[in-house]
Amino acid sequence: MMQVAYAIVWWLVLVIIGLITFPLVSRVCHKLPDEGYSISKIIGLLLITYFCWFLGSTHLIKFGYVNISISLLLLIALSLFLGRKQLKIKSLPLKTMLISEALFAVAFALFLVYLRYKPDIFFAFSEDFMNFTFLNSILRSDYFPPLDPWLAGHSLPYYYGGHLLVAILTLVSKVPPAISYNLAVAMFFGLVASAAYGILYNITGKKLTGFVAVVFICLAGFSSGVFQLSAFIFKHDLLGHDVPGAQNFTDWLLNYDVGAGVIPDTGNLYPYASFLQGDLHAHMMTLPFQLMYVTLLFASFKGMEQGKKLSKCDFLLSVFILGISLGFFWFINTWDYPVYLALTVLAFVLLKINLGIKGLAGIVVLSLALYVPHYISGMSGVEGLGIVHVRTELADIVEMFALFLFVSFSLFYVSLKGRLFRGETLILMAASAIIIAAVAFLLDFQLILLLVPMLLVPLYCIYKAQLKQETEFMLLLLFVGALLLLFCEIFYINDAMPVERFNTVMKLHLVAWILLGIAAAYGVFRVFNASKGKLKAVWVALLLILVIVCLIQPAGQTIGWASGKRTYFGLNRGTLDGTAYVNTLAPGDYEAIKWLNQSIKGQPVILEAPGWAYQFTSHISAMTGLPTVIGWLTHEVMWRNSWDAVSGRESGADTIYQTTDNEEALALLGKYGVEYIYIGYVEKQKYKEEGLRKFELYPEKYALVYENRGVAIYQVLP
Repeated sequence: MMQVAYAIVWWLVLVIIGLITFPLVSRVCHKLPDEGYSISKIIGLLLITYFCWFLGSTHLIKFGYVNISISLLLLIALSLFLGRKQLKIKSLPLKTMLISEALFAVAFALFLVYLRYKPDIFFAFSEDFMNFTFLNSILRSDYFPPLDPWLAGHSLPYYYGGHLLVAILTLVSKVPPAISYNLAVAMFFGLVASAAYGILYNITGKKLTGFVAVVFICLAGFSSGVFQLSAFIFKHDLLGHDVPGAQNFTDWLLNYDVGAGVIPDTGNLYPYASFLQGDLHAHMMTLPFQLMYVTLLFASFKGMEQGKKLSKCDFLLSVFILGISLGFFWFINTWDYPVYLALTVLAFVLLKINLGIKGLAGIVVLSLALYVPHYISGMSGVEGLGIVHVRTELADIVEMFALFLFVSFSLFYVSLKGRLFRGETLILMAASAIIIAAVAFLLDFQLILLLVPMLLVPLYCIYKAQLKQETEFMLLLLFVGALLLLFCEIFYINDAMPVERFNTVMKLHLVAWILLGIAAAYGVFRVFNASKGKLKAVWVALLLILVIVCLIQPAGQTIGWASGKRTYFGLNRGTLDGTAYVNTLAPGDYEAIKWLNQSIKGQPVILEAPGWAYQFTSHISAMTGLPTVIGWLTHEVMWRNSWDAVSGRESGADTIYQTTDNEEALALLGKYGVEYIYIGYVEKQKYKEEGLRKFELYPEKYALVYENRGVAIYQVLP
């Protein structure tokens, strides 16, 4: 019952934040049917997070309850001052607000039910340990950037905006971090669902189209599921999907291959798969903010249709909200910033948004200037662009984006209808087809056959449209989505990942999914209304078949993740406590972690065995936020794109545990500023007893401050 209460409190906090922010949002989005209510929670969370971060990063006010209270008061003052004219109960879109609120609540609750079957903050298959250590470090921080828990003495080089947002809600709701981690995953899913519904409802005025967007963006997946199912039924490999060893259909579902990729040597995710993984990673937490930003951009685009010049206050408010929202991508998931910067510039240039060049310049300048402390604090290292050597096959992209491609080309047909066989268009299309086919053949670049039409047709239709309307806005989203797919076939972001374009494809394809998903949901509305007779019936039938096909993999992954068949997942079910499994795996560590969280304040350095990725290591720092000498080495190298910072730390930590020379140990402890020494499950397996025994042999140097059946914690005395 306590966990149910935690969930209700968390939900109520979000409802209150949404209501507080709504007057401000409704002034910016007053031309939209729901006046922006579907994104009011998201904007409220963004602004509170920004205020907290700014106060903490400029060392004005320590992070904590005072900081959060002041940030909340700033939001209330801003919303009441600028949105006070919107506070007319009779004019509120109450029915639409209730639908949006109900959709969020249902999505939030259903995902919590799923997470009770898979609550583990786990070390394998995900970045849970990494993200949980960020969250716990922020909760212990006074100022920003927070300390790096896996590299004592250094600050965090990673973008941590989403983790700060969750930390704020954790403090406000007083929910234990091991539970708030899972509540946050469900929250982000609910925010995506309500924002996806809202944007299509605002564009089309149809509730059904809003629910289509929820299916397309939040639930649908790759068409791979139908191939996996066919391989099982017909006992024959199909398109790279091997025959599973399951004995029957139930067994196949319970053991569904949740990690099945499509493009070799890359990460392949769609939004729902990210949520199912239950990992509070940046590429998942940014999803609702992407939908929020597109909604804000559409609101600015929609405002120009009235032909009225904005007041100076409305102009400045729109520029400020768009600027701070665009810049937030730097802070929550830096990969997204260039994409949405490009989308913003193209929207202003091609759609002629009435904020004008001054508005565009203001948005870009604010997106950079407002986050200066984040830039100068240092970010994860990237060494420019690399050239892709092995490109994706056409069949693989079709397998991933089949539903969106079908609707997109249907929308192209409707948009070009009446011009397809006219002289100018016919000649242009014929010449383009010949050139595209020749280039694809000469360069052995299959995707050109698909992507070039997805780039040229939207540009042509936008150029030809005298009055830019909703269709042109959606075509622009399709254009940018296709541009992202093309970018991933030519360039990759050169980070420290050993597989050259693993991260590039995974992260940019997720952004493409959002943009293509929005446009495809609109395409269903547009094509359905523009079609007649038998052609319409055939098109609807094909669409429904594709939707079912693209729901097979998400359904299989949901059951596969929740089945408890995967390593250790069966240890911890029926709870939202993501660390409860540790009580079974290493009960001594579980009790020691609770003691550390209750008894040790601040962020003194604690020594634990050096960690390696995706193993049960570095869990003490991950679950307490206390910095250690070296955590997961591979991740530290990737964040900093260098071995220099971590060089010698692994051997130094090992020496402290292994040496019988206490003076050598003390010298190294002093070098790394260690105040506590942890000896638990991993350390007792890894190091010999004679090395560990020295800490009890020198009581004048080490004070035993905690002990249980499997753990000893020593404090290094001055």
